[in-house]
Amino acid sequence: MSIQGDQGVNTVDQQRSRQAMNNNNGEQAMPVLLKPPEDFEPRVTVMRWKTVLSVFLLVVLYLILGATVFKELEQPHETSQKLAILVEKLEFLEQHRCVNSTDLEYLVKQVVSALRAGVNPSGNSSNQSSLWDLSNSFFFAGTVITTIGFGNIAPHTEGGRIFCIIYALLGIPLFGFLLAGVGDQLGTIFGKAISKVEGMIDKWNVSQTKIRVISTVLFILFGCLLFVTLPAVIFKHIEGWSALESIYFVVITLTTIGFGDFVAGGSELEYLDYYKPLVWFWILIGLAYFAAVLSMIGDWFRVISKKTKEEVGEFRAHAAEWTANVSAEFKETRRRLSVDIYDKFQRAASIKRKLSAEIYLSPPVNQQMTPGKRAHSVNLGDEREAYSYTS
Repeated sequence: MSIQGDQGVNTVDQQRSRQAMNNNNGEQAMPVLLKPPEDFEPRVTVMRWKTVLSVFLLVVLYLILGATVFKELEQPHETSQKLAILVEKLEFLEQHRCVNSTDLEYLVKQVVSALRAGVNPSGNSSNQSSLWDLSNSFFFAGTVITTIGFGNIAPHTEGGRIFCIIYALLGIPLFGFLLAGVGDQLGTIFGKAISKVEGMIDKWNVSQTKIRVISTVLFILFGCLLFVTLPAVIFKHIEGWSALESIYFVVITLTTIGFGDFVAGGSELEYLDYYKPLVWFWILIGLAYFAAVLSMIGDWFRVISKKTKEEVGEFRAHAAEWTANVSAEFKETRRRLSVDIYDKFQRAASIKRKLSAEIYLSPPVNQQMTPGKRAHSVNLGDEREAYSYTS
C-alpha cells in the first residue's frame, strides 16, 4: 500500500524527471536545430477577423467623434463667413448701382477660379512672380514625392497632369528609400546620444526603467525643440504668422497631412530663391525624425507585447503545474480514503464472520445443562403450557 501511495504522489515528479532526462540525453531527445532548414518559412501572424472588425469599429467611432467636434467648432464660423460675404455683396451693389448682381457673380467666379489655379488675383500689376518658377516648381515636386500635397498649386495642363502621375509613381518609392536611410542615421546618432545620457544617469543609482524613460523623454524633447519649435519661430518671423499658426503649419506638414491653408512662401512677400528649397530639406529631416520616433515607439510596443506573451506563458505553465499537482494530490487522497474505508469494511466483515463462526460452533444450551437442571427446565415448560391452556 505504501509503495503505491508513493508512486501516486510522485507522478508529476517522475514526469518532470523523464522530461529532464530527455532534454539532457542526446540519444533519446530530438536533435536541436541551431539553424532553420532551407525550406523553412517563418510564421506570419495574421490579425484575426474579430480583431480587424474591432479596430474598424474603433476607427469609425473615432471618426464620428472627430466629425462631431469639427462640426461644432467650424460650422458656426462657416455660417458667419457666408453671412458676411452676402452682406458685402449687398453693400457693394447698393454703393455701385451701375453693377448688377449677375456681373458681380461672374467676377466672383473668376476670382475663385484664379485662386483654385494658384493665382492671386489681388493687385493691378501683371508682373507678379510666377508660381512655376524654378524655386516654386522644386517645392511642388518635393510635396509630390513626400505625399504632402499642400494643394495651393497644381498642374492644370494635360501634359503636366500626365507627368505628375508618372513622377509620383517613381518618386514616392525613391523618397521612401531615402527617408528610411536618413531615419536610420538619425536613429544611430540619437541612439549614441541616448547611450551617453544613460551612462551619465546610471551614476545616480537609478533603475534601468527610469533611465530609459528619462533618456527617451529627453530625446523626444530635443527633437521637438529642433524640428518643431525652432522652425515655428522662424516661420513666425518670416511669414508673419501667429505662434499657433506656425506650430499648426509645422505639425500638419511633418505629419504629411498638408491642408494647404498655410504654406511657407505662399504669401505676397519677397522671398529668397533658396527659401523654399531650404523648407523642403527641413521637411526631409523632420519626416525622418518623426519616422525614427514612430519606429522606436513600434519597437517598444513589440517588446511590451513579447514580454506580455512571455509572462502569460509563464503564468499558464505555473497554472498547468499547479493543476497537475492538485490533481495528483486529489487522486492520492481519494485513493487513500477508499483504501481506509475498504479496510474498515473488511475488518467489520471479518469480525462479523468470526462472531458467526463462534455462535455456529458453540453447543446448544440444553446440552450444556446437567440432568437435574434439564428436568427442572422441562417441568417449567410443562407448567407454562398448562397455564396457557387453562387461561
